Order: sequence, then structure tokens, then C-alpha cells
Amino acid sequence: MEYKYSKDDNFEDFACGRVLYHRSGMPSFPVRLADEIFKRCMERLERQNDIVLFDPCCGGGYLVTVLGLLNPSAIKKFVCSDIDEEAVGLAGSNLSLLTMDGLIRRREQIIEMIGAFNKQSHRDALVSVDRFIKIVRDRPFVPEIKCFVSDALDKTAFCGEDFRADIVIADVPYGNLSAWSDEKADAVNLLLDSVKCAIHEVSVVAVICDKSQKIRNSGYKRLERFKAGKRAVEILMPA
Repeated sequence: MEYKYSKDDNFEDFACGRVLYHRSGMPSFPVRLADEIFKRCMERLERQNDIVLFDPCCGGGYLVTVLGLLNPSAIKKFVCSDIDEEAVGLAGSNLSLLTMDGLIRRREQIIEMIGAFNKQSHRDALVSVDRFIKIVRDRPFVPEIKCFVSDALDKTAFCGEDFRADIVIADVPYGNLSAWSDEKADAVNLLLDSVKCAIHEVSVVAVICDKSQKIRNSGYKRLERFKAGKRAVEILMPA
């Protein structure tokens, strides 16, 4: 695919388990592609800061945490939900890395691992966490963070929540590492119905799925669609 905004950079700092927390079975996401999707969504908004970002299928929070570190001045509030309570706990740990307290705590853990095992990978992780600390220290504000357990296929799941997202990015279940907890037909469109309660009239929604999942929802209009390997990305706005 052609990248319009995200540079072909070295993203080794974001490797799962290096600084970001990781557990077996929790999928990650290509860093450059995540940044490209976010920036294409930003292109459609009327402003470029104070963004509320919502991931209703967050898994371990990898995608959203990466976006927070790559776009430190743009996102004011991070909201993550998932039906898996363990995944939401991991997402909370990863999102803590967007704060100085969380990064200092992670740095201390890495130093302990260096003392215990003296591995090069841990010394490399210390360099990475120090880069993240500089990013967060230079950020002009402290972001808000909200993580909660919820079934994204329930149409009323987000109707009582106290936020409205400017950008929604949903890497929906597909492949070998993740699956819908309830294999309902047309799950992606049920997700879009539930997200409607959590967005504005001018919000932007990006859905990442495999090519077999079709988005046909009259509540949204397509802004663009592109493919990245086995993934299909659709960027939408409320109709």
C-alpha cells in the first residue's frame, strides 16, 4: 500500500514485550499502519488536537498506546474497552505508559531485569523506555485514560458512557489470535451500530478487518477504503 503520512521509520522501540506489556495470545498491530490510519482519520477532522480516541476492541491496548506515543500532542483522552476482562487489565497497564508514573514504574522493572538476567534485550529496552520518557515529559498535558469491560456487539453498550469520541479505531477480531466471543452474523455492522452512541456527527471511524468481512451500514458513509496485506481498512463518518 502507499503511505501518505507515516514515515518508513525504525519502530523497534514499540516491539511487544520490550517496553510495552505483552501476554501470550494478545495480538499486536503493525506500528506504521496504525499511525497511517490515525493520520488519515485526523485529515478528516476539523481540528488537530484535543482528540478523544476510542478503541472498542482494544485487546491489550497495544494499538492505542502506540498511537499515544507517536502522536503525543494530538490525543487528549484515550478510551479502551473489550469484552475480555484480562485484556482490559493489560490495556490499562499499557496505557499507563502514556504517563510519567507508568513509565518510571516500567523503567524500574527493566532495571531489575537487567540486574537479574543481564540480557542485551533488557539493556535495549532501557534505551527505549528512556526515549518514551522524553516524549511524555515534553508533552504539554496529562492525558485522560479510561478502560472498561464491555460487549461491543451490544447496541446499547456505550450509550450510558461519559465520553464522545472524535476518532474510533477498531481492529476487529479475525485470524488465529482473536475471535468474536459470540460469532454473530454481521458482527462488524453490529459493532458500528453500538459505536453510534459514542461518537459525534462529525466523528471518524476506522474499521480494520479481513477481506471477508463486509461493511454495509446505512448509518455511515464511506470516506475511503484501502488494503494493507491481508487487512482491509475502511474509514467512515456518520451518514
